[in-house]
Amino acid sequence: MSVKEKIKKGVLPLNFEKAFKPADIRGIYPTEINEEVAYRTARAFVALYGLKEVIVGRDMRLSSPSLRNAFVRGAKAQGANVIDIGLADTPAVYFSSGTYAKYGVMITASHNPKEFNGLKLVKSGAIPLTDTDGLDKIKTLVLENKFPKPKKTGTIKKKAILKEYKKYLQSLVNIPSKRKISVVIDAGNGMATVLAPIICGGYPIEMHPLFFGLDGSFPNRDSNPTLEENQWPIKAEIKKARPDFGVAFDGDVDRVAFFDEQGKAMNSSLIGALIAKHILQNEKMKGTKIAYTNFTGKSFLETIRKYGGTPIRAKVGHSFIKKTMRKEDALFACELSAHFYFKENYYADSGVLAFLRILEEYARPENEGKKFSELVAEFDKYKQTEEELIAVTDKEGTLALIEKTYTEMNPLLTDTFDGFHAEFPTYWFTVAESITEDALKFVLEAADEETMFSKRKEILELIKKFNT
Repeated sequence: MSVKEKIKKGVLPLNFEKAFKPADIRGIYPTEINEEVAYRTARAFVALYGLKEVIVGRDMRLSSPSLRNAFVRGAKAQGANVIDIGLADTPAVYFSSGTYAKYGVMITASHNPKEFNGLKLVKSGAIPLTDTDGLDKIKTLVLENKFPKPKKTGTIKKKAILKEYKKYLQSLVNIPSKRKISVVIDAGNGMATVLAPIICGGYPIEMHPLFFGLDGSFPNRDSNPTLEENQWPIKAEIKKARPDFGVAFDGDVDRVAFFDEQGKAMNSSLIGALIAKHILQNEKMKGTKIAYTNFTGKSFLETIRKYGGTPIRAKVGHSFIKKTMRKEDALFACELSAHFYFKENYYADSGVLAFLRILEEYARPENEGKKFSELVAEFDKYKQTEEELIAVTDKEGTLALIEKTYTEMNPLLTDTFDGFHAEFPTYWFTVAESITEDALKFVLEAADEETMFSKRKEILELIKKFNT
């Protein structure tokens, strides 16, 4: 029986396999992911790992309640008891998985547009499930739809975690300052709506809320706050409210974008450098391991070294970064895509903990009177493009051409640790294959803006020529 014939016998979407990515399940609803995918995934998850209990959380997307119900039915049908934490941000699921030592799922499509949804599966301790350690087996079980018969049907109980979650987060941050700090917080109609007032309630914050109110249709902006087209509302609000700084969260709060007092978007490498400095200023933290990637800015790496940290390189992608952090016992990591990872958060990414760390640094007595832009000026030495996703027809061939072309230009150094990375006297760049799409990921940094634009144009023209 062919794959298509097997799918037609059930009610799986014909394109369901597209939703199985290397580190999660995510696709367009309902043509790539639907209730049957969620139901079978739950049964496969429970059966594969012999789970007696599983944590379930969901975001506010329009299809999330239905997918949650299907997942719960599947988990119970396979004999697992469901711990339902209800509406939650993804870091809260990581917290629950780590704190209670349980496997879990977060129903979300994170920063993707409203037509998407997905399942983030984690093992006990918030360890992400990937295609190399179980996700491919789950995909096979979903297709075959054959599961061992459980001895009994599972149950469901609701568990409120917000108070415990808030207490946990606040135990990690110390803000002695009593002065009011004015912050514009753009929740983007996502889960920050629930979390921000609770977290901010314990700190001297004058909050200017923007797009609060859960709405999975994203009526005001798309979920990704790092895209320039989604930033104009917070920039306008900052000019109006004149706060100390601003933050914008994605739908499930695992990434966060920062803006200075003028509304200028801050490169995530600069925010990462500020957090690294904040950590390493404590003498007890000298030598602490901090992870970086070939895509983060050079100033992040330089800051780690300058303040006595030990830089550890990781491949781009949350599963790679978390694995490296665990192996090396790294305390912190920064990814250019506005993900910030913390050992205290079970080596997982948390937009809200990144916000609290920056708030803690801004509130230091020695920083009183400083503008936010002045805090990051120390690291703002280079001009960096945003991480770009460039569609190509031949990923391997294009990457090989770039490597050959720029290796022949006698660079200061090259490496293929994660894609192709080359450094020249006045610029460096990294190009890597996208795992999930027919595209290359690309970022370039230079000593000045003119070099940045000219070298970016040069490389993009080489890519375009090869693919036409």
